Amino acid sequence: MLFRKRAWDLMREEYAWVDESASLAEAVRALRQSQKASPEDNVVLVLGRSPGGETRRLKGAVSVWKVLEAVDECVLRDPELKVACETDFDKTFARACAVCIHTSLARYMEADVPVLKPGDPLPVVLELFLRKRRGWAVVEENGRVLGVVLVADVYRELSADMVGAFQPGAGA
Repeated sequence: MLFRKRAWDLMREEYAWVDESASLAEAVRALRQSQKASPEDNVVLVLGRSPGGETRRLKGAVSVWKVLEAVDECVLRDPELKVACETDFDKTFARACAVCIHTSLARYMEADVPVLKPGDPLPVVLELFLRKRRGWAVVEENGRVLGVVLVADVYRELSADMVGAFQPGAGA
């Protein structure tokens, strides 16, 4: 069963995405909206118009880790937070968040996106996750994004086969 599964079988056709001109705030909003339906979603694709404008091309991605990196750089390291009085802290924190969230998306976008072909078998998907040290990959064909595969999807398939192999009478 394991070798029969392909990226196409694992991918999610519904995924969070924003235009390349979006701010970090728009990416965070898109990800939060996506997580309402699927809490394990952890990446927003950044798409741009192709030269003809008929399709959207993958430009990069912003993962939850990149959002946390932005919060660390822009908010948690804000020197004003270190000296803010308890009464000023909430206001200072809100200001730092507002500045952070409206920064350019390009600063936190990952351009080196792990890409799979629809027909790639599950072992290739797993190997890509491990080699790239990412919990997600984009499924693309002819420059067109078809979907996203998350590590949770791969785990679900692997664990189902593993549990099935240990059922009484399996493989006998």
